[in-house]
Amino acid sequence: MATKIVTMLLGLTLILIVACGSAAEPTAAPAAEPTPVPGAGETPQPIATPQVAAPPTDVEVNPGKLTIMLGDLSNERFDPLFAVGGHGGQTYGKIVHGSLISTDERLRPLPGIASRWGLSADGLTWTFTIREGVKFHDGSELTPQDVLWTLQHYFGPQAVEYTNQSNAAVLSRAMDRIELRGPDEVSLTTQRPTTQLGILVGEAASNWFPVLPKRASLHDEAEELAYDDNPIGAGVMKLVGRTQAQVMEFERFDDYYYQPANGFPEDKRVKFLSLDLFLVPEEATRVAALRAGEGDIVPASLATRDQVEAAGGRLVFGQEGVALEARWIGCWEPQLPCHDKRVRQALDYAIDKELIRDTLYGGPEVLYLKGWVGATPSAIGYTDALNPRPFDTTKARQLLAQAGYQTPDNPSGKDFGKLILNTWTDTAAPLQVEGAQLAADVWKRELGLDVEVRVADETGIKTNWYAGELNGQMMWRSDETRPDSSAWLNTAYGDIQTRNRRHEDPVLVRTVLDTVEIIDPDKRAESMEQLLLRLQDESYQLALGYVNIPWGVGPRVLTWQPYSMSGWVTALHTVTLK
Repeated sequence: MATKIVTMLLGLTLILIVACGSAAEPTAAPAAEPTPVPGAGETPQPIATPQVAAPPTDVEVNPGKLTIMLGDLSNERFDPLFAVGGHGGQTYGKIVHGSLISTDERLRPLPGIASRWGLSADGLTWTFTIREGVKFHDGSELTPQDVLWTLQHYFGPQAVEYTNQSNAAVLSRAMDRIELRGPDEVSLTTQRPTTQLGILVGEAASNWFPVLPKRASLHDEAEELAYDDNPIGAGVMKLVGRTQAQVMEFERFDDYYYQPANGFPEDKRVKFLSLDLFLVPEEATRVAALRAGEGDIVPASLATRDQVEAAGGRLVFGQEGVALEARWIGCWEPQLPCHDKRVRQALDYAIDKELIRDTLYGGPEVLYLKGWVGATPSAIGYTDALNPRPFDTTKARQLLAQAGYQTPDNPSGKDFGKLILNTWTDTAAPLQVEGAQLAADVWKRELGLDVEVRVADETGIKTNWYAGELNGQMMWRSDETRPDSSAWLNTAYGDIQTRNRRHEDPVLVRTVLDTVEIIDPDKRAESMEQLLLRLQDESYQLALGYVNIPWGVGPRVLTWQPYSMSGWVTALHTVTLK
């Protein structure tokens, strides 16, 4: 079946890989103690250069304040290695920090803090050329040494001992060396091809691995906690105040690097003076604040559209913002019912996706029943065969009975036991809790299962998951959509040492790695389609479709165009205020 690949779907890695030259393996010190090696080996040919810059122009800055209210603020850590989930965390993380690779509105890669970058023909060495003139919020110059320290801190061989991020752990275990290669170049060399690195360090990534100012140590808990109190970044705004679990206050950063004065074709500085980011978990409270003029951008739903519009506001949709899924946990344990693929598939057939779409989301304007988890129609490897399974309770009962479990038609089968479905209130996926309850009700009624929906905070659920305390249970959650799923697949399915792995099947691991390590873009796209179909059949994750995120926007906001495939607040430079 043909693979749909639009222009943006060539993705960071594919665009980079095609134009890179080969590179010999340089000799260097370990990542923890880098040694500059200018001229060692052939530098990959850079393929990303700025367009001809428009002449510098004065930007009219509204003296007012933009107020955003979100349903979560994650765990309020500003070093991504210690952040735990949450689209709210993506929002403030990407406000404060700048990335090596930027993006346009179609998520195509653009130069950022790296003016050029490339990947060697063997897929082992990434090289980034660091531009001059980038400043941190304290006025200090961002240097190649900051980038070197940042990449060592994230991905050096020692990082696996302290990181909270599975993507970083996977790269840490694969890392050979991270080094300076001349006055303005930083390179990373891995033991096997890591095409996903270019995705992870980009602004469009569903994780955030931005450039940090170097600290005295690669890992020191006291330094890391102190950084949370005063997070200096190179992003579009700087943090100037915070009340934990309530509000973060930001001010415009006049020296943000992405502007014509630094050779860029547009000015991505914000056009307002300040921003307040509030934690407001309840949608009703957020919409009431928007109606009262106390909020400007809030996560909303079609159910509150009339209220938003009655106050002179509107809904703005973030296209393909997040995917909805039910995720099994720890099914590699053979005593668990979910160890049997037929059980996993049975519960998928017994999710009434159309009921959830029409009852909770008001139809396909918000929830589209397409794609498998993060692989939505705009992703590499998407095919219509990946769309969610149909609602078929007869098929579901047959599969459960074949696996030996009780059903209304098979009362003599084994007792399934209690199934716990964990969920939380999510900023990017309105009505997530209600969707979990609808699914649980159908499983009880049609399959005879004893299902308990547990609602808690996202950070707590993920902490218990990582600790192995939820094996055999499920999570009803949103997941990031991605133009290229390589990094996520590598972490979730290609490494059985990560704490958020889906399985422990070495054959499946090899199948995943055989795909994500392919350098040729055409062969990789074809292989990605087959891999995604294989993983859909395994059913460790049960896809419901993707959400066009409805944002309630108040009348003070004249313009705002959020980026697609992003579950957090993006493109603040497109906001203009009355």
